Amino acid sequence: QRAPLVVRVNQTKTPRDELLKRWQECAIAADSSAISPQGIRLPTGVSIERLPGFAEGLFQVQSEASQLVSYLVDPASGETILDACAAPGGKATHLAELSGDHGKIIAIDTSARGVERITQNARRLGLESIQAQCADAKKTLPAKLVGPYDRILVDAPCSGLGTLRSHPEIKWQRDDSDIARLCALQARILQSVAQHLKGGGVLVYSTCTLTVDENERVVENFIRKN
Repeated sequence: QRAPLVVRVNQTKTPRDELLKRWQECAIAADSSAISPQGIRLPTGVSIERLPGFAEGLFQVQSEASQLVSYLVDPASGETILDACAAPGGKATHLAELSGDHGKIIAIDTSARGVERITQNARRLGLESIQAQCADAKKTLPAKLVGPYDRILVDAPCSGLGTLRSHPEIKWQRDDSDIARLCALQARILQSVAQHLKGGGVLVYSTCTLTVDENERVVENFIRKN
């Protein structure tokens, strides 16, 4: 099936019902997501940048499943949080919104271009608690980023098999060797960032794939070693 086009309402600027009403008054066929409290489903083919409220930072494109991850992290106002694989910033900006933009979200990525996208998204949404930095989560973090953190999100690089509706080409671009390579990378990132978590803190591991090796087994192996 074709994936729906979904956006996340920026709750620091407007309630979902108000944005829905605004769009419906413009004859835009938008409906509330039944899965995410901040989600709105839109017809495919809609020009996102032309939607009322885009320039004002009232919403961000983000799938429903992706939105749910930030609710699991459950950030609180005033906390220091690490988003270890953050580009393009969907979850980092959501974490900032859920904490009322009061706290510190350290969003790191290995790509300078990815870091710039995080910064651009945060700026458009009007979020000031996000600090985007270029760093490699699988390696030793720079001294200024070592934490400790109240919460850490590892939204790990993965085979992406959970996104086939949006990216059907993945079926022809993945094989067993990719899974093995990615599992090793995921485990390395998870082990590396865990040392920066406060005692009693929350560590959330998430992927957008369906394989047991990249999900349950990565978590089981991590728990066994720690």
